Amino acid sequence: MRDEHDVTHPRACADGYRARMRVCVIGAGLAGSLLTWRLADAGVSVDVIAGDRRDADATAASGGAVRGYEPDPRQRRLAVASLGELLASPTLREWAAYRPGWCTYLRGDSEGLDRAVAEVDGARVSSAAELTRAGWAGLEPTDVAVVEARAGRVDPDRLRTAILHDASRRRGVRVQERALGVDDLPGEYDKVVVAAGSWTAAVLRAGGLPTDGYRVKSIQYAIYPATGWPPTAVVDDVTGMYGLPDTDGHVLLGLATDRWGVEPDRPPFDPTVQEEAVRLARARFPALRLGPPKRQIGSADCYAQDPILMLRPALGNVVTFTGGAGASVKTALAASRQAANELIADTS
Repeated sequence: MRDEHDVTHPRACADGYRARMRVCVIGAGLAGSLLTWRLADAGVSVDVIAGDRRDADATAASGGAVRGYEPDPRQRRLAVASLGELLASPTLREWAAYRPGWCTYLRGDSEGLDRAVAEVDGARVSSAAELTRAGWAGLEPTDVAVVEARAGRVDPDRLRTAILHDASRRRGVRVQERALGVDDLPGEYDKVVVAAGSWTAAVLRAGGLPTDGYRVKSIQYAIYPATGWPPTAVVDDVTGMYGLPDTDGHVLLGLATDRWGVEPDRPPFDPTVQEEAVRLARARFPALRLGPPKRQIGSADCYAQDPILMLRPALGNVVTFTGGAGASVKTALAASRQAANELIADTS
């Protein structure tokens, strides 16, 4: 059962209107499931079209790193609020299988960093010299890192499943296990929210709606047995390499790609990209020893021109809820609460 006292919910509508408000959410990834959950707690009737590819979406593929620091100030505010809600709720931590951990975010300069770090609880700035003493290599004197103590890792797929299950028990919530689409929906909803992740543009296009501003990007990583990895999650913003250690002697290792326009149903996995990720990781951490990859993951996610997970108008009563630029797991709790409040206020 959810702990009513330890989870923050959106403002409820006036009771008279709330009973009449109906929303359809297309997509049951983490973003769509959380939005459904927020709306259900506010007394809104929600129909969820869950889709038939949840085993292949970005939620299922995500490594689940969570932290407060993000370079973009708006993403950072959402990430800080989301992490705060997660840490304050025993229920959310259980649902998400949260594991605490540190995170080190390397940057090539310190511009604006003091103010940003002040917004993140448990964060500090570490110099290139300090990082070198901790085992890093190949750093420039101007390189700095945000070292965050209150970070960690969640299981986004498990959280999505628990959230959707809890929401589906609420009066007025119906989950339909069928393919995503807006073209066959009855015109009985106050709002239709397309939260279909990498399939968002395809859903809009199939319904004759504009798709400008949405792009699908390849995301890939592999999991290796490893020794010599530092005891923190690492985001190397200088090279694009990232890594996430596990408790069983493995590390998730990837490299940000610039491969756009991929097919969500057939996301690629490029071995040369993974080879470069391994090369960069070994150069950055000379003590690192990697075994053969145990698992390779190729997926895709939706990016918008404004890289924030938020509501965006499409046409008429249709809006989207996507476009988090790869940071959705870190920001989805706060972003879904904000989106639910906006939907309720707008429809009221």
